[in-house]
Amino acid sequence: MNRLVSAFGLLLIVLGVALGSVQLGAFDQVVAERDASVSVAEEDEAYLSIQDGYGGRTVRNYLCIFICFSYDRPRTVATLENRYITDYSTLNVEVDTVGGASDDTLEVSQAPTTLSEGEARNVVVSCSGTTTADGTGDVTLLVDVSEPVYIHQKTTIQDVSYDCAAGY
Repeated sequence: MNRLVSAFGLLLIVLGVALGSVQLGAFDQVVAERDASVSVAEEDEAYLSIQDGYGGRTVRNYLCIFICFSYDRPRTVATLENRYITDYSTLNVEVDTVGGASDDTLEVSQAPTTLSEGEARNVVVSCSGTTTADGTGDVTLLVDVSEPVYIHQKTTIQDVSYDCAAGY
Protein backbone atom coordinates (compact mmCIF):
# COMPACT_ATOMS: atom_id res chain seq x y z
CA MET A 1 0.00 0.00 0.00
CA ASN A 2 2.89 2.36 0.77
CA ARG A 3 4.27 1.69 -2.63
CA LEU A 4 0.95 2.55 -4.22
CA VAL A 5 0.72 5.84 -2.30
CA SER A 6 4.33 6.68 -3.16
CA ALA A 7 3.74 5.94 -6.85
CA PHE A 8 0.54 7.99 -6.86
CA GLY A 9 2.37 10.89 -5.17
CA LEU A 10 5.20 10.72 -7.70
CA LEU A 11 2.63 10.70 -10.52
CA LEU A 12 0.98 13.83 -9.09
CA ILE A 13 4.36 15.60 -8.84
CA VAL A 14 5.22 14.74 -12.47
CA LEU A 15 1.78 15.91 -13.66
CA GLY A 16 2.11 19.13 -11.64
CA VAL A 17 5.50 19.93 -13.18
CA ALA A 18 4.25 19.09 -16.67
CA LEU A 19 1.09 21.19 -16.36
CA GLY A 20 2.94 24.05 -14.66
CA SER A 21 5.32 24.43 -17.59
CA VAL A 22 2.55 24.54 -20.20
CA GLN A 23 0.49 27.71 -20.71
CA LEU A 24 -3.16 27.10 -20.16
CA GLY A 25 -4.52 30.14 -22.04
CA ALA A 26 -3.76 32.93 -19.59
CA PHE A 27 -1.61 35.85 -20.79
CA ASP A 28 0.19 38.74 -19.20
CA GLN A 29 0.95 41.00 -22.14
CA VAL A 30 -0.75 42.11 -25.37
CA VAL A 31 0.86 44.24 -28.03
CA ALA A 32 -1.41 46.08 -30.47
CA GLU A 33 -0.93 49.03 -32.79
CA ARG A 34 -3.54 51.78 -32.66
CA ASP A 35 -3.68 55.16 -34.33
CA ALA A 36 -4.61 58.28 -32.38
CA SER A 37 -4.76 61.88 -33.49
CA VAL A 38 -5.39 65.17 -31.74
CA SER A 39 -6.33 68.35 -33.54
CA VAL A 40 -7.62 71.82 -32.78
CA ALA A 41 -11.14 72.52 -33.98
CA GLU A 42 -11.52 74.91 -36.88
CA GLU A 43 -12.94 78.33 -36.01
CA ASP A 44 -16.38 77.43 -37.39
CA GLU A 45 -16.50 74.33 -35.12
CA ALA A 46 -15.04 75.85 -31.93
CA TYR A 47 -17.10 75.97 -28.72
CA LEU A 48 -15.95 79.56 -28.19
CA SER A 49 -15.29 81.66 -31.27
CA ILE A 50 -12.84 84.55 -30.80
CA GLN A 51 -12.89 86.90 -33.77
CA ASP A 52 -10.52 89.83 -34.31
CA GLY A 53 -12.68 92.95 -34.04
CA TYR A 54 -10.04 95.66 -34.04
CA GLY A 55 -10.90 98.45 -36.48
CA GLY A 56 -7.54 100.24 -36.53
CA ARG A 57 -8.48 103.22 -34.33
CA THR A 58 -6.01 104.23 -31.59
CA VAL A 59 -6.73 103.42 -27.94
CA ARG A 60 -6.20 106.65 -25.96
CA ASN A 61 -6.89 108.03 -22.52
CA TYR A 62 -6.57 111.76 -23.19
CA LEU A 63 -7.54 114.45 -25.70
CA CYS A 64 -5.69 117.67 -26.48
CA ILE A 65 -7.48 120.75 -27.87
CA PHE A 66 -5.36 123.72 -26.74
CA ILE A 67 -5.07 121.92 -23.40
CA CYS A 68 -4.97 118.21 -22.62
CA PHE A 69 -7.56 116.55 -20.45
CA SER A 70 -8.68 113.05 -19.55
CA TYR A 71 -10.82 111.55 -22.28
CA ASP A 72 -10.97 107.77 -22.36
CA ARG A 73 -11.33 106.27 -25.84
CA PRO A 74 -11.43 102.49 -25.47
CA ARG A 75 -11.61 100.30 -28.58
CA THR A 76 -13.19 96.97 -29.41
CA VAL A 77 -10.47 94.43 -30.19
CA ALA A 78 -12.36 91.11 -30.35
CA THR A 79 -15.77 89.48 -30.40
CA LEU A 80 -16.54 86.33 -28.40
CA GLU A 81 -19.31 84.01 -29.56
CA ASN A 82 -20.71 81.06 -27.62
CA ARG A 83 -21.17 78.11 -29.99
CA TYR A 84 -21.71 75.54 -27.26
CA ILE A 85 -25.04 73.86 -26.54
CA THR A 86 -25.53 75.67 -23.23
CA ASP A 87 -24.68 78.97 -21.52
CA TYR A 88 -21.19 79.86 -20.30
CA SER A 89 -21.73 80.95 -16.71
CA THR A 90 -18.13 81.84 -15.75
CA LEU A 91 -16.04 83.71 -18.32
CA ASN A 92 -12.98 85.92 -17.77
CA VAL A 93 -10.95 87.96 -20.28
CA GLU A 94 -7.75 89.86 -19.51
CA VAL A 95 -4.80 91.40 -21.34
CA ASP A 96 -1.87 88.97 -21.11
CA THR A 97 0.81 90.87 -23.04
CA VAL A 98 1.20 94.06 -25.08
CA GLY A 99 3.93 93.96 -27.72
CA GLY A 100 6.36 96.88 -27.39
CA ALA A 101 5.03 98.06 -24.02
CA SER A 102 4.65 96.84 -20.47
CA ASP A 103 1.84 94.36 -19.97
CA ASP A 104 -0.11 96.80 -17.76
CA THR A 105 -0.35 99.51 -20.46
CA LEU A 106 -3.75 98.25 -21.64
CA GLU A 107 -6.53 96.60 -19.70
CA VAL A 108 -9.84 94.99 -20.56
CA SER A 109 -12.44 97.62 -19.73
CA GLN A 110 -15.46 95.75 -21.04
CA ALA A 111 -15.95 92.03 -21.60
CA PRO A 112 -18.70 89.51 -21.02
CA THR A 113 -18.61 87.50 -17.79
CA THR A 114 -21.33 85.17 -19.09
CA LEU A 115 -22.43 84.21 -22.60
CA SER A 116 -25.76 82.63 -23.45
CA GLU A 117 -25.96 79.94 -26.09
CA GLY A 118 -25.46 81.60 -29.51
CA GLU A 119 -24.69 85.03 -28.00
CA ALA A 120 -21.81 87.21 -29.28
CA ARG A 121 -20.32 90.12 -27.29
CA ASN A 122 -17.36 92.47 -27.67
CA VAL A 123 -14.08 92.71 -25.75
CA VAL A 124 -13.01 96.33 -25.27
CA VAL A 125 -9.56 97.51 -24.13
CA SER A 126 -8.51 100.88 -22.75
CA CYS A 127 -5.41 102.53 -21.32
CA SER A 128 -4.82 101.48 -17.74
CA GLY A 129 -3.71 104.97 -16.67
CA THR A 130 -0.69 103.61 -14.77
CA THR A 131 1.87 103.65 -17.60
CA THR A 132 2.90 106.11 -20.28
CA ALA A 133 3.42 104.41 -23.64
CA ASP A 134 2.50 104.85 -27.25
CA GLY A 135 3.02 102.75 -30.33
CA THR A 136 1.61 99.79 -32.17
CA GLY A 137 1.89 96.25 -30.92
CA ASP A 138 0.27 92.86 -30.76
CA VAL A 139 -2.14 92.49 -27.83
CA THR A 140 -2.55 88.97 -26.45
CA LEU A 141 -5.80 88.26 -24.64
CA LEU A 142 -6.21 85.44 -22.17
CA VAL A 143 -9.73 83.96 -22.23
CA ASP A 144 -10.89 81.54 -19.52
CA VAL A 145 -14.19 79.68 -19.29
CA SER A 146 -14.73 77.39 -16.31
CA GLU A 147 -18.44 76.49 -16.46
CA PRO A 148 -19.85 74.23 -17.98
CA VAL A 149 -16.69 73.34 -19.95
CA TYR A 150 -13.10 74.38 -19.30
CA ILE A 151 -11.46 76.59 -21.94
CA HIS A 152 -8.11 78.33 -21.44
CA GLN A 153 -7.05 80.12 -24.60
CA LYS A 154 -4.73 82.90 -25.66
CA THR A 155 -5.44 84.87 -28.81
CA THR A 156 -3.39 87.68 -30.33
CA ILE A 157 -4.86 90.79 -31.92
CA GLN A 158 -2.23 92.19 -34.24
CA ASP A 159 -1.14 95.80 -34.69
CA VAL A 160 -3.22 97.53 -32.03
CA SER A 161 -2.35 101.23 -31.86
CA TYR A 162 -2.23 102.81 -28.40
CA ASP A 163 -1.33 106.21 -26.93
CA CYS A 164 -1.53 106.13 -23.16
CA ALA A 165 -0.33 108.69 -20.64
CA ALA A 166 -0.10 108.02 -16.90
CA GLY A 167 -2.23 110.29 -14.73
CA TYR A 168 -5.14 110.77 -17.17
